[in-house]
Amino acid sequence: MEPEILYEVFRAAAGQFACPKCGHQGLGVSNAVEPAAWPEPPACIKCGQPISRERLEALPGVRVCTACQRDIERGVAKPDREFCPRCGAPLEVRAIVEGRRTRYVLACGAQPPCPF
Repeated sequence: MEPEILYEVFRAAAGQFACPKCGHQGLGVSNAVEPAAWPEPPACIKCGQPISRERLEALPGVRVCTACQRDIERGVAKPDREFCPRCGAPLEVRAIVEGRRTRYVLACGAQPPCPF
């Protein structure tokens, strides 16, 4: 069906729909919200990729993406990644040389790095 026709059919039928929460009859039709207004989906704790909105709707509170869940079910081990608590970028191990001593610390991997 053409989008224009679908819009007109929905607009004509919108007054007949009722809100499931309050029972108020009639829906309003307006332009879509800008994509920037939608919150960013959470990142997978295994790979850091965003979890799909469909998966989040089906399984609220899920912490791994579909690909990582498939790997977990198959028994393929992937190391957990750590992420910056400030900006969410993956953490990197960095060497800090102090005289003859070298320390290794976790630092933010974002570009430019945040002050974590």
